[in-house]
Amino acid sequence: MVPSPALVVMTASDHDPAAGFFPAEEYEGRLDRVRAAMGERRLEACLISAPENVYYLTGLDHQGYFAYQALVLPRDGAPLLVTRAMEKAIVRDQTPLLRHVGYSDGIRPLPPPADRQEDLVLATRDSEGEVAGLRPWEGSLGVSIHGPLEAAGLEPAVQATLEALAAAGIDGGRVGIEKKSAFLPFHIAEKVVAGLARVEWTDCSGLVDDCRLVQSPLEQRCTREAARVSESMMLSSIATAGPGVAEQDVIAAAYDAMFRRGGTYPGFVPLVRSTRTIEHEHGTWQAGTLAEGDLLFLEMAGCVRRYHAPAGRLVYIGRAPEAARRTQAVCREAIERAAEEIGPGVRAGDVYRAWQSRIDEAGLSAYRRHHCGYSVGIGYPPSWSGSGTPRGLREDSDLMLRSGMVFHLMSWLLRTGQGDSFLSDTVLVTDEGCELLTRIDRDVLER
Repeated sequence: MVPSPALVVMTASDHDPAAGFFPAEEYEGRLDRVRAAMGERRLEACLISAPENVYYLTGLDHQGYFAYQALVLPRDGAPLLVTRAMEKAIVRDQTPLLRHVGYSDGIRPLPPPADRQEDLVLATRDSEGEVAGLRPWEGSLGVSIHGPLEAAGLEPAVQATLEALAAAGIDGGRVGIEKKSAFLPFHIAEKVVAGLARVEWTDCSGLVDDCRLVQSPLEQRCTREAARVSESMMLSSIATAGPGVAEQDVIAAAYDAMFRRGGTYPGFVPLVRSTRTIEHEHGTWQAGTLAEGDLLFLEMAGCVRRYHAPAGRLVYIGRAPEAARRTQAVCREAIERAAEEIGPGVRAGDVYRAWQSRIDEAGLSAYRRHHCGYSVGIGYPPSWSGSGTPRGLREDSDLMLRSGMVFHLMSWLLRTGQGDSFLSDTVLVTDEGCELLTRIDRDVLER
């Protein structure tokens, strides 16, 4: 197929990309697993838009997913990546063997310079008179918006997706689309679906996510490194806290440790909340100062190569009441009981029930939570657990645990009338059972 002038199509070239952490064999294995799952569902192709899934299958790590992007993955044949044309350079550098289909933003090309050698930004001349500096490049000159599908009234992103599907040989059969993806704009999905009337579209949400649940040894290495970052972030935050300390100083300590320890920006902002905002489930620091008697809620995750290892603790500012020590013991014993239940072949619901059993024994049978943990791994803002609702350790879940799965295991008692406590750590399911990856003091913390 010959692409229209509206598209910039790139394949592997002589460009030397930066060496990636994961070798080609790792990606081949991932593609094989996803394609096997596609075969079980009789899918000819999938249109994948969740940034975690695109990263998992291609290695593309950028923040340009705020605009529409999609990976066209045929069951047979090479995948194609649709993004804005301006992402060409990072796609080239990070995924040199991937076919890239770029779409314009609807701008017409800038006029060519009258004298290209003179029309430069910050230009200088070297000792031999040659012009050096920043030159206009393809992205800055714009991309033509004229193409054979323009007459049909299709916007460039839709046009690029349809042509990528056609280039993959898709004009019929069953094709999966991630209907639950937060990064699939309805106005684009609607037109793509309408543009291929012979295709039987079906929801493939969760297909790639399920393949990501079990981490390879190299992925586990990233998670372990992230756990070390999490520990540094948490310990720095705890050490900074105290009466008269501003919440922003606590979060500053977390961010400082995050980057100095070798982490990158996480999928979810570190959560730092004091007594007045502790019930803001997904809120974080505000302008305010910690005072004697405050509770300080800390939950954060180090991130290494997009892999996360969350941990959480509750800190008492000043002296903790005696009731807190009793509740802390229950909270700690509950999370330990859940961890002891974890292992290959165990159902997620049984892990939750193990946690709840210790809560019931403490006379708190009316206190229940929606889960006692959830799967973590690759994450992009705004989540460290991937797009959508995470796969949780819920009472009604029949998810079967397998070696290599990673969970953010949680134990939280709040407003029980008997004291408050919160503990959470990242754990790895192993052949023998459960390995604790984040190791931070689980006793009552006072600052």
